[in-house]
Amino acid sequence: MKGSSQKNKILEQIQKQRRSQSRQNDSKINSLHFQGIQIQEFTKEIDDYLRTFSNLQQLGFQRCKLESLNNLSDYKNINSLNLEENALDDGSIKLIVQKFPSLTFLNLKKNQIKEFNEIEQLKQLDQLTHLFLDKNPVCDDDNFTTKIWDLLPKLKALDGKDKKGKIVREKTEIYDDDEEDEEEDEEEIDDDDDDSFSISDDEEDEEYSEVEESESESNKKKKKVKK
Repeated sequence: MKGSSQKNKILEQIQKQRRSQSRQNDSKINSLHFQGIQIQEFTKEIDDYLRTFSNLQQLGFQRCKLESLNNLSDYKNINSLNLEENALDDGSIKLIVQKFPSLTFLNLKKNQIKEFNEIEQLKQLDQLTHLFLDKNPVCDDDNFTTKIWDLLPKLKALDGKDKKGKIVREKTEIYDDDEEDEEEDEEEIDDDDDDSFSISDDEEDEEYSEVEESESESNKKKKKVKK
């Protein structure tokens, strides 16, 4: 019963987010990111729900304790997939190649990938330019980085760096390690133009907000009495 509750939580969170952004059509949303929602595996219901977002191009499930990508349909339009910090093993590589053939960005950092011969399947993703694999057991090989660059000659960035070891911050910009950081928040995003949303398991934050709001109302009452 508990497992079922965890799997359905993602649906509940999506529905909640959609209600709060009722002015935004599903067809307009092109990016979905989930963090800390412990679903472990996908259900048909979750897959069906994800497919209602017809313009989806970016998808992320971070820290969700995912062990498998079974039950997912093919997502040929998605070009960016973030699966950082889960429990995915070598078998997941084959499923990623099959279900997400148009990837240009793939983050598999902090998973349980151990065999390089499984990683070799990534060469089938002929549009892949940005890849994160660090902090997987397979990375313990001293020649791992060299092998990846040889395997994927079209790659522009591996674990955030180009072939010469320079940091790649954006897909089109390369920075040296010692270069000063530029201001990251130069532009504020207008909610009306935001075609994405991120969902986290943030119950504690909600509780904090309720307490803070309650305290604020209490202070207002005190000021009113004082007058």
